[in-house]
Amino acid sequence: MDQYVVAPRTLTKATAGAGVAAALILTLFVLPAERGIDLTGIGSAIGLTRMSQTEKEMTAPSQAPTAIPIPNRAMIEKTTALRSDEMTLTLAPHTGAEIKAHMREGDHFIFRWEASAPVKVDMHGERVNAGDDFTSYWKEKELSAAQGDLTAPFEGTHGWYWHNRSDVPITVTVKTVGFYGDLFRPHAE
Repeated sequence: MDQYVVAPRTLTKATAGAGVAAALILTLFVLPAERGIDLTGIGSAIGLTRMSQTEKEMTAPSQAPTAIPIPNRAMIEKTTALRSDEMTLTLAPHTGAEIKAHMREGDHFIFRWEASAPVKVDMHGERVNAGDDFTSYWKEKELSAAQGDLTAPFEGTHGWYWHNRSDVPITVTVKTVGFYGDLFRPHAE
C-alpha cells in the first residue's frame, strides 16, 4: 500500500482554509437561518432570517414604525376656517395656467380636478417670498383628472399648473374642501 506523507505546512494551510470556510458558512448562512442573527445582511436578502422565525412571529403585525403618525390634537385641530370652493378655467391651445390656495403650514384640503382632455400637470407649492422657487409634489405629462388630499408642508401657496399641449381649448374644473385661506388664479387676466 502506498503511503502519502503530507507536509505540516500543507496540513496547516488546509486546516486554516477549512476554518475560514466554516466561519463564513456559519456567519452567512447558519446564524441567519437558525438564530436570526444576520451580521452581514445577506441572510435577510436571501430570505434565511425568515427560517428562524416562529409561525407566531411571521403572522404577527410588524412592530416597525408606520409611515403615518398617530394623530394628536395638534395635528387634528385647525385654526383656519373650513371652506369649500370650485373654480373653472379654460386653457387656450399651447398655454398654461394655475389655480392655487393660500395655506399655512399644516393646513389641509381634499381635492378633485377634471379636464375636458388630457393636460400636462404639476402640483406644487411655493413658500412666502420665494420668488420663482417652488417644490413639486406630483407631475404628469398627460392626465385628465386627479383627486387626493394635501397637507401643506410649509406656509405659502399650493396648487396646480396645467398646460394644454393640444390645438383645441381645454376646460379644467377644480373642487376643494378643507382648511385653507382661499382658492385663486395667479396672474389671471
